[in-house]
This record gives sequence, C-alpha cells and structure tokens, in this order.
Amino acid sequence: MYQYELFWGAAIAVFAVVEALTAGLVSIWFAVGAIAGLIAAFCGGGVWLQGLLFIAVSALSFIFVRSRALKSIKGSREKTDLDRIVGREVVITEEVDNKKHSGRASINDVEWKVKSSDGEVIGQGETAVVEKIEGVRLVVKK
Repeated sequence: MYQYELFWGAAIAVFAVVEALTAGLVSIWFAVGAIAGLIAAFCGGGVWLQGLLFIAVSALSFIFVRSRALKSIKGSREKTDLDRIVGREVVITEEVDNKKHSGRASINDVEWKVKSSDGEVIGQGETAVVEKIEGVRLVVKK
C-alpha cells in the first residue's frame, strides 16, 4: 500500500547521501523534487502526478536556487595574506625589467620576484603598487 511512499523516501535518502559525498550542489535538487513526489503520494496523487511534480520541482529548484547558492558559497571565501598584498605599495629591491626577466621587491620580509604590468622599467629604490599576483610573481605598476 505504501510502495510509492517508500520509493520517494528511498529516493530522498539516496539523493541526500550523494549530495553529502560531493561538494558541488549536484543532487540536492532531486531530493527536493522527491519530497514533492512523496507529498503527492501521501495525498493519494497518481503516479503520473508524483512524477510530474518530481520533475517540475527539481527543475525549478535547480533553475532558481542553484545560481544563488553557488554565489553564496563562492562569496564566502575569506581573504588570505596574499589577497592583502594586492593594492599595497612596495619598494623595489632589484631593478624591474621584463625584457631581462629581472626584478625583486620585499614585503613583510619576504622577497618576491616582480614584473611590470605595462613593461616599464622600474629602478631599484623606487616604489610601485601591486596590481595582482601571477604564480610566484608580483605584477606591479609604477
């Protein structure tokens, strides 16, 4: 008598376990759809209605919630010490010349390789602003 209810309950459990084992919001939408199918089954809805609700609710939750959820997850990234370097002013300790692949600067007692963002040569002792970090190099502008 409760075969459809058991089916939807098992589907919810499977989708929830799959979601717990992944980190990319993969199957939670189907779990939400399965909840809609379970509610329809408890209310005596036909198999066609249960399936239709499963598909519709899964699709709608995917379309309307996924992008917001991913933005929320990505937006909660904490800044690191490297992020704090961008925008800072540094003193060049070795002339920066992109053609010669030379250039160094020191920040917080850490020596960095440096390159100029616009190709301009920056002399030793001059100051520059860190625009970004590319690998192990600071990209600076005079």
